[in-house]
Amino acid sequence: MKNFRDKKIIITGAGSGMGRHLAYQLAAEGAEVFITDINAQTVKETEQEIISKGGKVKSYVVDSGSEQQIYAFKEKFLIEEKQVDVLFNNAGMALGEIEFTEVKDEHLKKIIDVNMWGVIHFTRAFLPSLLLRPEANLINTSSVFGIIGVRTQVPYCTTKFAVRGFTEALRMELSDTNVTVSCVHPGGIKTNIARNGIHYKDAEKSATQFDEVAATTAEDAARIIINGVKNNREKILIGADAWLIDRIARWFPVKYSHIFKWIHQKKFKK
Repeated sequence: MKNFRDKKIIITGAGSGMGRHLAYQLAAEGAEVFITDINAQTVKETEQEIISKGGKVKSYVVDSGSEQQIYAFKEKFLIEEKQVDVLFNNAGMALGEIEFTEVKDEHLKKIIDVNMWGVIHFTRAFLPSLLLRPEANLINTSSVFGIIGVRTQVPYCTTKFAVRGFTEALRMELSDTNVTVSCVHPGGIKTNIARNGIHYKDAEKSATQFDEVAATTAEDAARIIINGVKNNREKILIGADAWLIDRIARWFPVKYSHIFKWIHQKKFKK
C-alpha cells in the first residue's frame, strides 16, 4: 500500500511506544487512525496529540488479552466505520528475566493471551473486512525472540514464535487475495515494554538494563515499519541487532543457542 491517505487504520497498543508513533506518523500522512490500548489515559494522550496537529483519530480502551473486549470492539467499530483497510497488531507485553520453572501460571496465561491470542482474535475479527477492500494490509508484531529462543525468556519467545508462525502460514493462505501480510521483528526498541512488564526481580534494574541495549527509538521503528508496509515487505526487521540476530539464526540454525549461551554467561560474569 503506497498511500495511506484516507485509509482506515486500526493500531493496537497505541498508548505508547511503537504503536503511538505509528499512529502519529500515519495520521500525519492523512490516514484515519483508530487506536486501542488497555491504558485509558495513555491512549487518550495519543489521541489528543494527533488531534492537536489536525489528524483524524479515535481512541478505544481495549484489552488485547480479552477475547470478549476484542469482539465487542469489532462489532462497535464495523457498525460505526463499516470497513478497515489496515490492521496493525502491535500490542504486546513482556516478562522480566525468569527461569521457566519459576514462572507463575497466571503470568504465563496472561502473556499468551495478550501476545498470541490478541493477535489471533484481532485478525479473526477484522480479516473478513480486510478481504473486502481493493487493497489491504495486515501487520503482526513478533520479535527477534520470534527468530531465536533465549533462556529466561521462554514465555515471551513462545508467544513471539507463535505470532511468526501464525503470520507466515496465514500469508500463504492469503497469497492470492488483496491482503498483504507482514511480520515485524523488532530488536531492542526504546519503549516502556520492559518497564511495564511483569517482573520477578528488580524491575527498575531490568528496565534500565533493557534501555542500555535498546538501540532504536520507537519513532524510528515506526518509520521502518511504515516503509516496509509501503514496499509490501513480508518480513520487517528493525534495528542492526535484529538484522544481526536474523543472520546468526540463518548461519547457525542449531548452534546459535551455544553462541547466545556464551553471551549470557559472559554478561553475568561481569
